[in-house]
Order: sequence, then C-alpha cells, then structure tokens
Amino acid sequence: MRAAIYVRVSTGQQAMQDLSIPDQIAQCEAYCNKREWEVVATFTDAGVSASTDNRHDFQAMIAEACSPSKPIDVIIVHSQSRFARNTLDLLHYTKKLEKADVQFVSITQDIGNGDQADVLRTILGAMDEYQSKETSKHVKRSMCENARQGFWNGSQPPLGYRTYIAEKRGKKDKKKLEINPTEAEIVKRVFRLYVHGEGEQGQLGLKAIANLLNNEGFTTRKGSLFMMQYIHKILTNEIYISKYVFNKRDSKTGKVRPEDQWVKLTTPRIINDVEFYAARDRLQHNHPLVTAPRIVNSSILLTGLVHCSKCNAPLRIRTGKGGAYRYYRCGKHADAGSSACSGCSMRMEKLDDIVLNTVLDRTLAPERLDELLAPLIERNTHSQRLQGERIKSLKSDKRKVKIQLDALWQQISTEELRLDSSLKSYIDKLQTKYENTNRAIIRLEYQNSTPLDSFTNIQKHNFADALRTRLTAKGQPKFRKAYLRSLLSHIDVGENVIKISGSSTDLAKLVSNFNSTGKLVPTFEQEWCPREDSNP
Repeated sequence: MRAAIYVRVSTGQQAMQDLSIPDQIAQCEAYCNKREWEVVATFTDAGVSASTDNRHDFQAMIAEACSPSKPIDVIIVHSQSRFARNTLDLLHYTKKLEKADVQFVSITQDIGNGDQADVLRTILGAMDEYQSKETSKHVKRSMCENARQGFWNGSQPPLGYRTYIAEKRGKKDKKKLEINPTEAEIVKRVFRLYVHGEGEQGQLGLKAIANLLNNEGFTTRKGSLFMMQYIHKILTNEIYISKYVFNKRDSKTGKVRPEDQWVKLTTPRIINDVEFYAARDRLQHNHPLVTAPRIVNSSILLTGLVHCSKCNAPLRIRTGKGGAYRYYRCGKHADAGSSACSGCSMRMEKLDDIVLNTVLDRTLAPERLDELLAPLIERNTHSQRLQGERIKSLKSDKRKVKIQLDALWQQISTEELRLDSSLKSYIDKLQTKYENTNRAIIRLEYQNSTPLDSFTNIQKHNFADALRTRLTAKGQPKFRKAYLRSLLSHIDVGENVIKISGSSTDLAKLVSNFNSTGKLVPTFEQEWCPREDSNP
C-alpha cells in the first residue's frame, strides 16, 4: 500500500513552535510501518484552519490522489479534524477519494469501512465542526475583550507602527502599539506628497509617490516595491489619526459586521486630521465616478474646464495637418455632426494663452484681488465671531461627555457596573458623540485659524507672484493644470466671446492657505473635511 500522510495545525504560532506537526508525522509513520505500508508523500498545511478547503497542500494531495496515474492508495491523518472541520467538506472529499479508489484512515479513530463507517464519520465530522465553531467563538470573544482593554491582537500592525509588551498575564504577553519612528516618516511623507507636494513640485499622484519612494530605495516592510494600491491603503487608513476598529469584518466572508460588534481602539497618532481629510477629499475627487481619469491624468491644460457655449458639451482635443497643430473642438459636433451643434474650434495654444493671460492680468493684479476678496473678508469676519461662539459651546459639550465616559469606566473598573450589551451600546454612543464633537472643533478651528482680514499687501503681492510662477512654469503641465483648476470652474467658448467662471470662495481658500503656511496648495474640494453626512 502506498500511503500519503496529511498533517495540519491551525495557527501560525503552532507552526512556528514546530511541536504538533513532527508529532503527527511520527505517529502516522509508525502506523504505516506497523502495517508495512510505504509512505510516498507527506503533505503539510501549517497555520491554516480546516474549516475551509482553501489549503494549498490539501488541494495538491486531493489532486494527486485522484489523478489517473493513481500514485496513492491510502491517505493517513492523525485525526479526522486534521482533514476537515466542515462536515460538508469532509463528506465531499472522502466521497471523492472513494470514487478514486483511495482509502481514508484516521489513526486515532478506527471506524472501519462501509455504511456504518459513513454514519460514524458524519457524526464525528459534525462534532468536530461544532467544536471548531465553539473554539472560534471563545477566541473571538477573548480577542474582542483584549482590544477593549487597549491591547493589540497578534497580527502585524500597519506601516508606521510596531508592538511592544505592555504587561504579562501568566504566560501571555499583552502587546500595545507604539510608533516606529523610521516607518512613520515614510507615512508622513506619503501624506505630505499627496496633499502638499514637495519643494517646487505640486501634488503627486499615487503612482508618482510609489515611483519616487522606489527610486529613492525605500521598500515596504516585506522588502517589496511600493505599489499604487499600497499608497492608497496608507492614505485611507484611519489608524494614522488614532482610530482603529477591531472585529469590523468577518475574516472568512469579508462582510461588515453590525456596528454593535465593533471594538474601537485608540492608537498613537501619526497624521493630523486636517492632512488626513484633505487626502481623503482629493482621493474622492479623483475617483473615476467623480472625475474621469482622462481629466485627472491629462496634461492638456484646460481639459474638463472648457465647454461649447452653444450646447455646453466639453471641448476635446483634435489634431490637424498630420498632428502639427492641436485644436479644442466641440465634442457633440465631433460625435454627431453639424446637425447636433454647429460647434466651435480654436487652436489649443491660442485658447490656453487667452485663459492664462486673463487669469494673470485680471485676477492676480493686487487691486483685483482686493475687489474679489473684499465681500468675502466681510462675511469671514462675521462668520469667525459666530464660529468662535460655536467652538466654545462644542468644547463645553466635549468636556461633559468626557466626564461621563470617565465616570462610567471608573465604575466598570471597580465592578460597580457590569459591562453588558446595553451599557456597551450606550458607551459607544457617547464615544461617537465625543469623536464627532472633537472633529467639529478641529474643523472650525482650522477654518478660523487663517483670517482673510490679516492678509497684508505684501502677502497679496507674494501670493500673486507665487501663483503666477506656478501657472507660467514650463515642463510641468499637470501642476499648472492643478493650480488653474483651483481658480476656475467653467469656461464657455463661443465664436466671438469666451466666458471664464471661477469661485471667489476657492480663491479665498487658496489665499487663506498661503497666508497660514506660505505654500500654495491647489484646492480640489469645497472643504478639507469629509462630506456632511460624516460630520456632526
């Protein structure tokens, strides 16, 4: 008899300790030697649960055992639970082996063959599955409690963090997160490049950031190159603003669990809220469902801004004379002909120059800036007074909620109160109210931190010079486009008239940001914070 041995352990820790696997193999080999069976192969799945059949060596063993060459006569396991902890999987694969004329033997559960054996195998399989689910339930409950107490559960933390042993309980090490200074600098730089840019460069995209880090010799923790998806994961991970949710998704199905099962954990902060939500807004703006990729990535200066004044269709680039010249032409006319729209057409260089010179001469002149900003300054001054009162009220609310939370946790720690489901739900609501209030305070303080009325004539001159330099810079079309889109929202092109529209509010934000930081940051959204339904 040619025998194949299958061994398995469930956790990576068991696999690393290398205790169970050698023992399983030794006992299975002894069983085969006693019967003079030849062991022709050993298949090992280390750190994989038997509640799923998605196991590399398990599938390789089944494929080999059922192959036409029939290299295996019997499969040996230490116990049936090593083979499967899902009754349907157990019955499916043992039946498949039976059809291939391959025996299945559990050395600690000798139930023989035949109909009686099938019944016993089903009962044992159901018991193994029940035990697996019970164990999983207890482990999950234990891990949730571990997270509630502020400890990190086992898995490797995201880039920028490392674990340390906070305390010992018996033989168990209880770990917490701390900032890894070297990795945290990479995380900070990713946000800085995406939100602000670096040096004279404008904001970089995901691919450009990955390329920059790779060219400078940086790698991920696993030694791999940075990819766009990795950069996106960094920019969207709320752990960097001190928010982490444990038990949010079912690890097997990937589905989001009910919110009352989530465990919120406070983590060391690496990124401030302003920068994080500015990155989120830019990601949302650049999403294909919001702005077409050809507009986000195109180096054509006015793509997405210019429209036909007759039909409002976007103007597209068309080439003439073998590609020697490029024109903006009505998209509807190009698609459906003159019956749809008589259309308009203008040389790209000519329209670009008209729009740029109009912005430079009529918007960035100091007297024109005064005219544009005057009504906004008046509204801003009044708004700041109201916001100051609102901030004071929110801070009072925040203190009250904090007192309530501290009192509840104190009573729970002294066992005056028991943390049941209803109390947990109430605490979660208070915590959510505290976080929303704090976010609102941060947003309002950010808006109040750069008053427009403190913008001096020298600063206006410096702002205009800085923006003029960005808009006229050669060799950086995407950055010129980003700054132009910060000022303009729509351009109607007609045969004799070109109407250029922009938001004075967006201009004010660009000015305000320059006032507070001395840097120009293109504005892509109306607010740096999340959408209103995510805020109080």
